[in-house]
Amino acid sequence: MASSMEIIPCLINDLPELVLVHIFSFLTIDERQLIEETCKLWYNILRTSRRLAFHCVVQLHALVEDVPMPTRLGRVLPRWTRLTQNISKPTQSIEPRPYGYIQQYLKRFRNDIKYLSIDVEQHDISCRYVLCQLLTLFAPEQCSQGRQIRTFSLRFISHNPLLMKSQDIIQALRNFFQYDASKNHRQSLLSCDLSGLTVSLDDDTILMLIKHNPCLRKLNLQDQSLVCILTPFCILQILDALKDLEDIWIDMISLSDEFILMLIAEDDEQQQPIRKYSSFKHLGVRIRREEKFSDEIDKSLWQKLHEKYPHLKMTLNFGLTTPLNRIRAYMKADLQLPVQTLIINTPIPLVDELCLAANSFAETLENVHICTSGQWVSMTRTPNFIKAVVYLAYRCIHLRTLYVDVALDADAIEEICRLHPHLKEPGASKLLLTDSPTHTINPEDMGDLFG
Repeated sequence: MASSMEIIPCLINDLPELVLVHIFSFLTIDERQLIEETCKLWYNILRTSRRLAFHCVVQLHALVEDVPMPTRLGRVLPRWTRLTQNISKPTQSIEPRPYGYIQQYLKRFRNDIKYLSIDVEQHDISCRYVLCQLLTLFAPEQCSQGRQIRTFSLRFISHNPLLMKSQDIIQALRNFFQYDASKNHRQSLLSCDLSGLTVSLDDDTILMLIKHNPCLRKLNLQDQSLVCILTPFCILQILDALKDLEDIWIDMISLSDEFILMLIAEDDEQQQPIRKYSSFKHLGVRIRREEKFSDEIDKSLWQKLHEKYPHLKMTLNFGLTTPLNRIRAYMKADLQLPVQTLIINTPIPLVDELCLAANSFAETLENVHICTSGQWVSMTRTPNFIKAVVYLAYRCIHLRTLYVDVALDADAIEEICRLHPHLKEPGASKLLLTDSPTHTINPEDMGDLFG
């Protein structure tokens, strides 16, 4: 028997350093700070490894300082606790101290970072201030030795009080996008995801992004603001500037007929050859209440798009406020939309619409998300709705994932799993006997959402 004084060896430290770096890469920057004190080896890796800095995930949470225990003697270092509904923040003054490690880490390795993802609770004034400081670290004047960021995403993870425009964050984003990689394509962004913002993206910001990052391949502009203000002109400029574009996510209100015409244009022997978009693979379209003011759908253009790009895949995302007539219009079979992923956010049972989708997208549909909110989940749960979900599973032979917020009965779940046994695998489906709504809408927000 080993004595109580015997030191048990730490087996994880016997792993090669590259393996430890790979394990640590799954931690956020603030989590890396917590494990620095484990041992000298880990401290040196976290402080000096450039390979570890390739992948950086930053989470800016609203924090409040703990009150030190009166019984402790000597110097007491400040400690911070994440702000919750049960904890009130005494003042709204800017307090950047708890985020100092994150700032120093990004400053130290800003020339090595290749993947940068930032989640921020933007309702907190300190988080907004620190976010702007972090984005400014990667501005042209701060990165004179170059930067290597290839993938960038920014997401707001809390409510947007008073629907503020957050012009300070937009300006910081512009500073971030001002870094000119047009002359050195190895420094250009390849992927940019701005879908997590609760503020409206404008043309100037996006045009600056594409001007300085000509090698962008994936671009998600479906922000979470109530109204999209990106113009069709901006979308046309994106298509014209990004010759390697593979995947774009936009709102239908910003997509004009000219966008499709540019994609399907043929060469003219007497003029300059038309650019070929051979790499274009996916188009994500979100349709919301603005669509009730839009023009009729030009069926011939969408049919030509399908003929020109037979391997193109689409994602159709219908918001909670989408008029029913527009949902039906985009699900008609004569449009020949190659819909791979269908996302329906609905306050009512869409029985006919699900059947229409099952018939129109039977050969292409692979992923289905049917989402609702807590206020309306009981209205959506009807026998006909459950039958429509089963019919959808029956018709769509290539179905890979199926997520339904509304409770289904045991017989329906059994039948769906019989048709697609792989849906029993973890993460492949959300088929429950109890309601599990995705959305939570406060009563005070109902007017803004549906007004």
